[in-house]
Amino acid sequence: MDPEAKSFQSGVSDVALETLKRRLVDLVEPLNDAQLLELADGIHEMLRQRRTVRQHHAERMNDRARHGLDLRI
Repeated sequence: MDPEAKSFQSGVSDVALETLKRRLVDLVEPLNDAQLLELADGIHEMLRQRRTVRQHHAERMNDRARHGLDLRI
């Protein structure tokens, strides 16, 4: 299993995701190629930003753990 998949939980069931995918395909069907590519680029950028934030957070937590800080609340 992809390590990122374990760290990311959408809260959407598999059935709901399949329904969403079908609806999304229906919605984007009338778009021309340029519009569809622009939409895909926007989604891809959002994914890049999420990954960057998660990576930054993991690095900061690892740095804190290496420096022996007590992270207990």
